[in-house]
Amino acid sequence: MNVFKKIYRLNKKAYTEYKNRDVPHPKTGISESERKRLLKYPPFMEGEGHFFGQRFRFSHGPSFVHSVDELFDEEVYKFESDKENPYIVDCGANIGLSILYFKKRFPKSKILAFEPDDQIFDILKKNILVYNNFSDVVLKKEAVWIEDTELSFFSEGALAGSSVVDFGNNNNVIKVQAVDLKKHLQKPVDFLKIDIEGAENKVIFDIAVHLDNVKNLFLEYHGLLNEPQNLGEILNLLKQKGFEYYIRVADDTLKFPFCNESPSTFNQQLNIFCYRK
Repeated sequence: MNVFKKIYRLNKKAYTEYKNRDVPHPKTGISESERKRLLKYPPFMEGEGHFFGQRFRFSHGPSFVHSVDELFDEEVYKFESDKENPYIVDCGANIGLSILYFKKRFPKSKILAFEPDDQIFDILKKNILVYNNFSDVVLKKEAVWIEDTELSFFSEGALAGSSVVDFGNNNNVIKVQAVDLKKHLQKPVDFLKIDIEGAENKVIFDIAVHLDNVKNLFLEYHGLLNEPQNLGEILNLLKQKGFEYYIRVADDTLKFPFCNESPSTFNQQLNIFCYRK
């Protein structure tokens, strides 16, 4: 038998057995029955999921599954450190799955996390401080920005709350406190995660002088509609600051770019992995 066919059949058999047993997936911690329940959960209704043998609250069932797959199966935030307690700044912590991932990988890590949405922050606080009781985690109910101020914020109810784009088209605008991110980058940062739904287009240039303190940077880039594309300028900045980078599509916003399509949200959505050699 061809060796590749043999490997395929063995893997297929193992996966079929895993599904039939309905046990938690070894990487995501979610069983097949729990996955199906979460994917069918009423949209934008708060609930509770079960993975890795523990409770975790969410604001949107399908988004919860998507995030678990992205963080724990694909491991988009995976990084190496020669420290057992790396310092991590998490901008856009949402309900806290990223914090859980970092703490599973580095139990002694020190984490500063920002989430401005009132409803989402309440879920975040319960997940991190009640259900898990993590130490060395500081939660800030603030948006990261270029200055200390108050911002209008479009609350989407799941993963796409933003200070610049009404992703959900529901005109649910709230006022949030914003903090100057530069103040928190004045010492070495082992991992900086920026997933702030379009606001990174201003923030990344504002923190440029402090990027020398950052060892690894995960930047989710959102090309804003009706504004000049600035991906080239961002990549040039990263290069100037000594980063190597790797780009992966986070979401296909255009299917046929040559055919005058009009994207409904962002003209590009990319994950940019920035690291130093």
